[in-house]
Amino acid sequence: MNSEQINEALERFKVIWANVECGISIIDAETREIIDINPVAARMFGGDKSEIIGKRCHKFICPAEEHSCPIMDKNQVVDRSERKFVKANGDVIPIVKSVAKISYDGRTALLESFTDISNLKKAEEQLRLMTITEQANKAKSDFLSRMSHEMRTPMNAIIGMTKIAAGTDEIEKLKYCLATIEQSSTHLLALINDILDMSKIEAGKFELHNAVLRIEEVLKKICNLIMEQTERKDIKLNVFLDTNACIQYIGDELRLSQVITNLISNAVKFTPLNGEITVTVRETERREKNSVLLFDITDTGIGMTEEQSGKLFHAFEQADTSISRRFGGTGLGLAISKSIVEKMGGKIWVESESGKGSSFTFEIELEHTTLIEEKDKNADLKGMKILVASNDGRICEYFKSVVSGCGVVAETTTNVNDMISLVNTAYDNKRLYDMIFLDYGLRCDDIFGIAKKLNEKTAVNAIVLMASFLTWNKIDAQTRGAGINRFLSMPLLPSNIFNSLRLEDVKANKIVDAHNKIDHNVPDLSNVTILLAEDIEINREIFIALLKDTKINIDAAENGLTAVDKFKQNPDKYDMIIMDVHMPEMDGYEATRAIRRMDISKAKTIPVIAMTADVFREDVEKCLACGMNDHLAKPIDEAEVKRKISAYAAAR
Repeated sequence: MNSEQINEALERFKVIWANVECGISIIDAETREIIDINPVAARMFGGDKSEIIGKRCHKFICPAEEHSCPIMDKNQVVDRSERKFVKANGDVIPIVKSVAKISYDGRTALLESFTDISNLKKAEEQLRLMTITEQANKAKSDFLSRMSHEMRTPMNAIIGMTKIAAGTDEIEKLKYCLATIEQSSTHLLALINDILDMSKIEAGKFELHNAVLRIEEVLKKICNLIMEQTERKDIKLNVFLDTNACIQYIGDELRLSQVITNLISNAVKFTPLNGEITVTVRETERREKNSVLLFDITDTGIGMTEEQSGKLFHAFEQADTSISRRFGGTGLGLAISKSIVEKMGGKIWVESESGKGSSFTFEIELEHTTLIEEKDKNADLKGMKILVASNDGRICEYFKSVVSGCGVVAETTTNVNDMISLVNTAYDNKRLYDMIFLDYGLRCDDIFGIAKKLNEKTAVNAIVLMASFLTWNKIDAQTRGAGINRFLSMPLLPSNIFNSLRLEDVKANKIVDAHNKIDHNVPDLSNVTILLAEDIEINREIFIALLKDTKINIDAAENGLTAVDKFKQNPDKYDMIIMDVHMPEMDGYEATRAIRRMDISKAKTIPVIAMTADVFREDVEKCLACGMNDHLAKPIDEAEVKRKISAYAAAR
């Protein structure tokens, strides 16, 4: 290259050096001093070029510790990587930087080029905030809609059970209605408290309020609340309470109940039909003042993968993003439960396998107070002879362990034929059983016929049926016909077992229909037949009970698919359809669209009324858009239901 070409190249370099839209600096590789910078770098620095030349680079332009140069000391490659740039006033701005080694005036140097990306970072942050805002708005909308549905479900039970209670004089049913009302109210309050609790936890203002509590009473209340859910899915709920834990403790009963209820509710939610949930409570250690309690809730549900398990116990996160759509819930329960358990000085964990169920366990330490020994309280039962028959050997052994401490002689069997043989032998030897506890789930063809025969060989009214309250309520007439008028509610708790051993003879009460005494303006709908599509059994019972006095004819379907089939088979039978929205197999929206698509003239005109806890304006519009004619909100307003049904019936 001749001198002219060299001068031309030098001139081109000077033009590039002065006008390129990025900062450039040349650094002595050995001394780390800044040899030169271009005008753009000087403007970025915000000072005169003379203030920079000769200074060490790690204090000017490139912030780093002494002897920590990424290129020379750490052998890193810096090629279009994000770094920081220090300005003359001390401000630090983000840059994209590239560095290359060059030869400069016979020495090794670093050629650094960098671009200010402050505006890009601001744009990224604005976009991030916009995305977060959009996500937050969507989450808020989804959350409010979900919470509305979750809250209105227990409200429906409260209002419906109040109406049913007003229409009966049977003391046991009244007690059940009141218990359901109380527990549904507690559940409703718990939903509201979830929101408040999470905000308290985040603000560091979450506190416990300790008082005397009994574990058994806590479990009893929870079982009353959960029972309808387990019955609806035919889930067997077992509770095994270690008799050592039947003492008084000092703790926060509401918060402890909150944790247990959440874990059992989740188990019910994720356990399929005919599954099983087992709640075990053990006192694993008793010290001078405190006791260590272990609570285990195991289910046969859908289980989780290891990855899904790792997402639990975090606020607003669920193991699967579709969980809330498929199963409902606020998404806060496990996070709150973890905070409560840890506030109590305990720990909580989960063991699970996909498709094989889950086991949630937590351990806490509570102060114990004066022991209440059940065997002393029940000393008058000593010498009683009873027989316990259940297909579940765990129940037999548990029952036996509970009563053995007070001197009750309990024989057990898991087989019908063995039970009959034991009773016959006792009868022949004139050693009759004082009571026989008969599990309704015992496998046999005619449990009531067997009970009737057993009654002839035992003490009067000595057959006690073990079943859930809802099951007993359905088979009440059959039990009385078999000579059974004693009932032990399952799952079994020690105090209930001891109370059943003392029960006086019970007279069956006739149900009195007192509803007409309360409401004198009852429409006559005896010539009207409706198809009720509702998957929750208690909601069907409430709806039918509230309209009983109108003499209306109601045909029920457990899901949308069944409702469509029933209408298709006999469309002329129905005058209108009451359609729940959230149902398995086929939801109310799709069921309505399926009916409207039928090539049947009545399918186009039959009134379809939504009955749902979704009550936002957009929810009503969604119902109308799919072909429904009207909307009824849960909790059910009896007067409104009667008014709308009467109006559509009159317009036929």
